[in-house]
Amino acid sequence: MCKKLLIAALAVVVGVGVVSSTRLGSHIRLMWNKGATRINDMVPLESEIERLKMEVANLSQADEQYYDQVARQQRQVEKLQAKVKASKENLVAQETYIRKMRDALAQEGAYVSYNGTRYDRKRAETDVRNEAARFLADEKIVAVDAENLKILTETLAANKAKLNNLALQRKEMEAQLLVLERELAQQRLKEQSHLIVENGRYGKVGKEIDELRERFAVLKGKAELRGEVAGGSIRAEEASKTKARQLDQDIEARFGKGETKNTD
Repeated sequence: MCKKLLIAALAVVVGVGVVSSTRLGSHIRLMWNKGATRINDMVPLESEIERLKMEVANLSQADEQYYDQVARQQRQVEKLQAKVKASKENLVAQETYIRKMRDALAQEGAYVSYNGTRYDRKRAETDVRNEAARFLADEKIVAVDAENLKILTETLAANKAKLNNLALQRKEMEAQLLVLERELAQQRLKEQSHLIVENGRYGKVGKEIDELRERFAVLKGKAELRGEVAGGSIRAEEASKTKARQLDQDIEARFGKGETKNTD
């Protein structure tokens, strides 16, 4: 059973590897990227702004963690500073002892005098040799600790600067989101105004009024053609005479009065 599962797992791994390295795999990745892009495009801009405002607020909540990390780092620097200081002081004491003892050993005799006390020369030589070896080893350790202290101090200073800049960064982010929110609101107002003019109820009613006016004009024209003007045939005849007189006046104004010829 385990052997079958292992073979199946290997088949899946090999299949994934083959697909990822072929044209089909490339198309699958392209479709995935397009799908992710479509999902992002489907999210309303207003919702995305609200989400980012929430994320900025969450950033401020995470500040406590950053303060804790920097405080721990500062404590680490302080402890290393104390260690380096004590180690250097101890090196000074060791070096002083070694130099004094070597000066004492420079004198001849079976015994040496150190701080008013006499010591066996062989014991003194062995002790100085051990102290010198310890001093050389401690000196290397102090040098490494001092270099580490320098690096930690520089890192702490950089982290403190970043910590002080976090609030400013959040303010800048909030300001940017506020500008985007206002610009988006203005754009939405423009879009709504455009929709009202083009597709609103006012436009529909105005169009229907224009259609009614056109129907009425056609109806009125038909009535005039049939001579069915309200008021009876006498008024229609008078109106016809008025039109004829007006036409005569227009012709006379354009071409002048006509001359009467005697045909006798």
